[in-house]
Amino acid sequence: MTEKELREKAEKNIGFRHHLIIYIVVCIGLFAFDYFDDKHLTWAYFTALGWGVGIFSHYISIKSGGIFSVEKEMQRLRKSED
Repeated sequence: MTEKELREKAEKNIGFRHHLIIYIVVCIGLFAFDYFDDKHLTWAYFTALGWGVGIFSHYISIKSGGIFSVEKEMQRLRKSED
């Protein structure tokens, strides 16, 4: 792996960590606001679940190169030709 590829991968990993930290902090705030509004949790789940799908897809794209990764498919085809 070249220096440029390593740098891009590191930047993607750091971007995911930032996304995850922001998600956690915002969800804590939303759950607190929802609870202290009327002493019940009524709507914060929807936001957490919706954004959680985005976090999960971001994680999949970082760790596996994406489900529909052209690079991974090209690597697989190269290996099958050898």
